[in-house]
Amino acid sequence: MHLNRILTLALIIIASGCLAQSELDPPLRPTLNLLTLDPESGNPTLTWISPSHNPLHLDPIGYIIYVPYEEGGGWTPIDSVDANTYTYTDINNNGLHESIKYVIASQGPVEPSPLTPPHGSINVTAKYDSCSNKIDIAWNQYLGWGNRIDFYNVYIGENPNWDQLTLTTTTPGTQNFAYYDVLPNKDYYIYVEAKKRNEEFYSKSNLTHINTRIAIAPQYMYVDSLIAKDQQNEIHFTIDANTEFRRFKLIRWESSDSIKSFFTSKDVFEFTKPSTTYFADTSDSWAARSRTFYYKINAYDGCNRLKRISNLSNTIIIRAHSAGNKSTISWEKFYSAQGNAISYDLYRIAYSQGISISELIYQTENPMKTEYTDDLSIFEGQGYLPYFCYYIEANEMLGEGQTSRISRSRTICAQIDPDITMPNAIDPLSTIVSPEGIPRNIFAPTISFESTYKLTIYSRGGSVVYEGNSEGWDGRLPNGQLAPEGTYVYRLEVMSELRKIKSKTGTVTVMYGPKQ
Repeated sequence: MHLNRILTLALIIIASGCLAQSELDPPLRPTLNLLTLDPESGNPTLTWISPSHNPLHLDPIGYIIYVPYEEGGGWTPIDSVDANTYTYTDINNNGLHESIKYVIASQGPVEPSPLTPPHGSINVTAKYDSCSNKIDIAWNQYLGWGNRIDFYNVYIGENPNWDQLTLTTTTPGTQNFAYYDVLPNKDYYIYVEAKKRNEEFYSKSNLTHINTRIAIAPQYMYVDSLIAKDQQNEIHFTIDANTEFRRFKLIRWESSDSIKSFFTSKDVFEFTKPSTTYFADTSDSWAARSRTFYYKINAYDGCNRLKRISNLSNTIIIRAHSAGNKSTISWEKFYSAQGNAISYDLYRIAYSQGISISELIYQTENPMKTEYTDDLSIFEGQGYLPYFCYYIEANEMLGEGQTSRISRSRTICAQIDPDITMPNAIDPLSTIVSPEGIPRNIFAPTISFESTYKLTIYSRGGSVVYEGNSEGWDGRLPNGQLAPEGTYVYRLEVMSELRKIKSKTGTVTVMYGPKQ
């Protein structure tokens, strides 16, 4: 009987204890202190402390880890740990590319505690400003400490091992950006660390990487040749096809001196494709006949900074004047900034029987005097027109294996003053032909160069008895009768395709000899 009373009392005590336990509230939530990332992997680690014991609440039997739903609001549990664990690393998630958030709850026998306030990781990004050669660093504020962030440490270096980076700057806890001067074409690694005020909690961000790559500048740019024509200057040039620059300008100066030419500088052509090789400058075409123009190519980077300049090449102004049967040709020198040897080739164009004949007549290298006199007497009586045209081609002699740079002048012409011989008498009935092939029954000029002419014959009274174009007078009057013997006045106007070049007046005697 005594034993039964003891057992009954024990059951009552146990039952009353179970009843008391079931009437306690769910466990209190823990305190989430820190969310930090492994900068390299981006895997987050959470650190918390258990709630203080409260006799009205159940003690935690573990802790539950939550992340946000993929869509919409709310939280979803991903894992749990026992009651003696106060840290958790999520190896299935990372914050390398965006901030990630977590909450935790104490686990109870029936239901969990309320969720902790969320903590969110720091995500750092970097942008290279090539115009200022600096990195713009930005990050989101650490979520979970409110305004109790003491400062941010910014670590930067060229080593991909984050734990070997150098603390380069510290910003206030209210600031989430920084700048860092860098060198181009290098790799930089960056992470940020937040410090909680008055507590030794540090939250690390992801490790970000940036390459300060700049656009590849052209390794070479050349003005290859200049071809001057009456209405335009043709500029041919070459730009390195591997360049990544996309802004180029063809600049024209009127002097090789950059200070003097500054006031005459003119942007004649802007383009974006380095494959462009040609431009025809038609502006100021009249001035281009008498003034030397200098051309160069400028290349600009994405910040509109001038990074490379081609060689400077100039047009050549050529001049010619004639005296008698000689033409004197002069020209201006071709410019070489490097002082390279310049050779000049002078070409002459002669015209005969509707065709042009071009030939090289003079070559010289680095002459003291850029002038040449062309003796044209060898063309007399050969059926050539009385004007000859010239152009000069300059070649800058470069190193072995390099193509010379060329500048060709426009073509100019010099008018020759031909010699004119007129007979002083004719016999309209004569059948004799002189050794020079001139019949004695025709009054016509002998002109040293092929020309057209107008011949007018006047009587002693001043009336016109003959008028013809490029045909001699056979001694007959307008009515077809033979002109009486005597003296007649003639006027001869000699012309070329370019202009009237000579006039001549005189007398001719009509006489009749014995019949042949």
